[in-house]
Parts: sequence; C-alpha cells; structure tokens
Amino acid sequence: PCSFVTYALLGSYTAQAELGDYSELDHGTTYDYLKELQFAPQQDEELLKRIHEQHKRHKGQPPNAADLHFLENAKKLAMYGVDIHPAQDSENVNINIGVSANGILIYRDKLRINRFAWPKILKISYKRNLRRPEEIRKRPILPRFNSTFRYTGTYTYHQTRQLLLDRPNPDFERSLSKRMTRSLDVCKYNLVKN
Repeated sequence: PCSFVTYALLGSYTAQAELGDYSELDHGTTYDYLKELQFAPQQDEELLKRIHEQHKRHKGQPPNAADLHFLENAKKLAMYGVDIHPAQDSENVNINIGVSANGILIYRDKLRINRFAWPKILKISYKRNLRRPEEIRKRPILPRFNSTFRYTGTYTYHQTRQLLLDRPNPDFERSLSKRMTRSLDVCKYNLVKN
C-alpha cells in the first residue's frame, strides 16, 4: 500500500533510472513514453502525468543516483522489506505472517494486529500440520509399493573408520634443518677453537 504522491515520486525515479534524462526530442511533449512501464498495480492517466512532471525535474541525475533516491524513499514505506506468507490462526481465520528484519508481523485484512521483535523472540514452535489451505494433498487411490528403507549413513561411518585404522604409517626420515646445522657447526667451531 502506497499513496498516490509516493507512487508518482518512485515512478519518476524509475523513469530516470530506466530512460535517462527527459528530452522533448526523445520522449515527446506528452507522457505517452511512460505507458510502456508499470509503476503501480492500478496506474491511470493522472499518475502518468504526475510522473512525467517529476521526471523533468530529475534532469542531469545519473541512473545510480536515481536508484539510490528510489531506495531512500521506498524504505520509509510500512511494508518495505516484509515477506508476506498466507496462514490461518487457531480459529481458522485467514491471516498473513510477515517476516522482516525487525521481526515477525501478523496481519489480518491488511491491518497489522501484532508485532514480535526479534530480540524478544526466544522460541518459535509450530504444529506439524502447518500447510496452506489450498495445498492440502489428496491421498492416492492406489497404495504405493515404495521401499521404506532410510539411509542413515552409519555404514559409511564404519567404512571410513576402518580405512583410517588400516592406513599404513607414513615413511619418511627426519633430519635437522639447515638453520639448526649451522648453529651447531658454530658451537663446534667455538669449542674446538677454545
């Protein structure tokens, strides 16, 4: 949900980022060039006219700056960054669960009825029969004759363990490093000299 003025402002930044600077030679004197872009779910002639007027004011603004201004204004919207999931509450009333950076939001009829901030959420529990109402699966008419074997990985664990035990010891000779031999040679030289 967004106001008409906000749609017009965000649309003008989108036009600037996508189409560049407004010029009468490229875009004409009317807002017909904007009809190919979708700015709002129900956009009308009045909205396109307002976007056209504001697009003229953004002349000289590079596309990345227009994108930045778009995001700065969009982040102020109430539903910005909220991922909505349809659900039903315990009384089988349709609700929407919104997940955002701030926490979990509960909506009923597009109105927020509850908010749970992440720092205050200690545990999330759910019932096993969670599913969307339209996704209820029908049981197949004929029985399935699939195998019920479940691979647990324990056999592979034993194989790996056995390979580690059966591995031969590494065969290499240890020797003093060159640095150590030099220091020992100097000590021998000093002992012989004295």
